[in-house]
Amino acid sequence: MAIIKNNRTGEIVYLNTQHTFGRNRNIANTYLSGQDISQSHALISWRGSDWYLQDYSRNGTLVNGEYINNTTIKLSKGNTIQFGEQETALWKLVDVGSPSSYLRPINLNEEIIELNSCYAFPNEEKPEALIYPEDDAWKIEKEGVATKLTHNNIYTINNKEYTFVENNVLEDTMDNGHIVNNAYYQFTLSSDEEHIHIKIITQNQAVDLGERVHNYMLLALARKKLDDAQNELVDADQGWMTIDDLLEDMSKEFRKELDVYYLNLKIYRLRKLLIETKPYGYLFSNIIERRSGEIRFAHPFFKIIKEEACIGEVLAS
Repeated sequence: MAIIKNNRTGEIVYLNTQHTFGRNRNIANTYLSGQDISQSHALISWRGSDWYLQDYSRNGTLVNGEYINNTTIKLSKGNTIQFGEQETALWKLVDVGSPSSYLRPINLNEEIIELNSCYAFPNEEKPEALIYPEDDAWKIEKEGVATKLTHNNIYTINNKEYTFVENNVLEDTMDNGHIVNNAYYQFTLSSDEEHIHIKIITQNQAVDLGERVHNYMLLALARKKLDDAQNELVDADQGWMTIDDLLEDMSKEFRKELDVYYLNLKIYRLRKLLIETKPYGYLFSNIIERRSGEIRFAHPFFKIIKEEACIGEVLAS
């Protein structure tokens, strides 16, 4: 995530994808007070894989001491940028990472939380709130209820207040949709079904998710979806399982009483695994779909293999 720091005051600014510096508070992301500063003085923006500065001012901008006026220049880490003659107008680009959404604390003494994976608050052992990306948005989940984070809204997390800043880079959704719509989950079971291995099969390669505890949960949900498909339920009604029934099934399988807290934690860890699995795992992080009191396996296509034989599948026709 890109950071620009004021040489005199030490102020730190996290750059938005399109970040305006200037004297007009209604326009500027970062307000500059000098009289030689224009209303909209300069724009720093993310383009492809680099940051660029475009000057719009009357008096120009200095980048590494070089004067530019109404032109665009590519930026690099360590560049100095001076928007006006005052000493407080001199900044240094200290980080050039790609932009990402983040939580900005109301208490300025706290650190921001950059959002690029899944997060559990206060920690993964005793999470009271979960934050994760889903369907091109960031969501916060408390007590099993997920809501979309809204730009500039304030949220209380772990007894601290944060403003959510949406700052995502637009992806090539056409290509991503092609990958997702032509992929399927492959469940490979041992003869006693004690071992469940999952891969996501795309046209180009297999994304290996390995053998993990949450694989049984996905298998149970996939089997419910398979039963409903064989009974010719419409797609919108396929696969829904009450949370109580799923917990009862899982409790029998693991021979211990499981609760909603346990289930939510497993779903969170599954999403985190998908987001962090290269190269395509993040495209499948919305694998779990919820509605009031129910849950289902969200991806439309899957195959279940046992002892090298397919025992059930729902694949694209």
